Amino acid sequence: MSRAHYSHWYGRPNDHLKLPLEGSFALRIFLCFAMAYFMSYAFRTINVVIAPDLVRDLEISNADLGLLSSAYFVGFGMTQIPLGLALDRFGPRITEVWVMTLAVIGAIIFALAENFNTLVIARVLIGMGVSACLMAAFSGFRAWYAPSQQGQLASAMLVFGTSGALASTWPVHLVTPYIGWRGVFLVLAGLSFLAILILYFGLPVRKQNQQHQHTNHEIPSAQANLSWQSYQPILTNPFFWRILPLGTFCYGGFIAIQTLWFGPWLIEVMEYRPSTAAQIVFGFNTVLLFAYLFNAWILPKLAKRGVDTMRYMTWMVGASMIMQACAYFWQTPLVWIWWYLFAITCASFVLAQSIIVLYFPKHYSGRVSTTYNLTLFIGAFIVQWGIGHLLDLGIALGWNKSSAYDLALAVFLVVQIAGFIWFLIAPKYFPATFFRDDEAEDEVVKI
Repeated sequence: MSRAHYSHWYGRPNDHLKLPLEGSFALRIFLCFAMAYFMSYAFRTINVVIAPDLVRDLEISNADLGLLSSAYFVGFGMTQIPLGLALDRFGPRITEVWVMTLAVIGAIIFALAENFNTLVIARVLIGMGVSACLMAAFSGFRAWYAPSQQGQLASAMLVFGTSGALASTWPVHLVTPYIGWRGVFLVLAGLSFLAILILYFGLPVRKQNQQHQHTNHEIPSAQANLSWQSYQPILTNPFFWRILPLGTFCYGGFIAIQTLWFGPWLIEVMEYRPSTAAQIVFGFNTVLLFAYLFNAWILPKLAKRGVDTMRYMTWMVGASMIMQACAYFWQTPLVWIWWYLFAITCASFVLAQSIIVLYFPKHYSGRVSTTYNLTLFIGAFIVQWGIGHLLDLGIALGWNKSSAYDLALAVFLVVQIAGFIWFLIAPKYFPATFFRDDEAEDEVVKI
């Protein structure tokens, strides 16, 4: 660690640091964010494996199971708007440390809960608690790292997040018989508290000069508030509304499938044993992890050939719907191949988050990221709960579980196709424009 960095850490925390960060100090900050995001994804995915235990122990219905898992997204979504304002005002360190405390509380309550309502409350708290894990990282990356590193950092964060999903599938299945699902959540609470300590002692305090030039329609981050003027440039931007269905139903729906319904589908439709289903889910998340790595590798090469990120994402989103149709309805012993191909194509969904921020000035990054992120989790909630209701409806009509799943997943796929068609034709009716970014590239940043 350089003399300046050492001085910042242990002597004068308001001293300037040389930006952009490089070397071991840059790696240290990245790993602080990565640990927290690892935990976020573990909480998000854990119900895929423990769902049979919850149904058995608490005697809950499919709709209740969908509501319980989607309560995470309710909590997550509730915090996105205030989170964006907090990130723009206070920076990622203070914001994420305080918010993530709720995840520890929620995990402890979940482990001790004796009824369904308490579980739902705990799940909401967990969702609120981990809601800052990725958005705080993006805010910190924007302030402390070079612009050329942003894509690499975002891809690396997704790798760590998917690693959290991996850790919450097959490994959790192995330990659950010994410690139970309650013990699993106590372990998660302990690891989350460790992540908070790492964030608190590992991240620098961010103090940014907020004297930006701005237009009549823009509010600088120091004055960002919950008002129409603060969000008008976002909510009236044609590109935001063009890409909204991809976030809400494609990415949000994918999260709903990945974090809950994939496991039960393998068990109830394909009649796999829970251990086999857990292995397939583990493999799915492994493929997803490598797909994120592949995207980070291939996008710069495609850009040199004139294929931009938008075009790449468009083709991959279209391909994902074909893979979904095969995975849902071509029920052969090798159906897992279609699911793994779906994992490869749906890895492109996250690119929309990096694309949309480019349409706004830098000092809107916190609000843009969290506003768009809110739409993802609204979609995840709708799809996760909606599939549960459609399953119960089909069963109430006398259908078997396989037919009920076909109904639910067919409705989900049709909604995605409609959103994708809107994405393709929207520019003809709502052409988007870029906002002018008045921030100087060499803005003064104190840490």
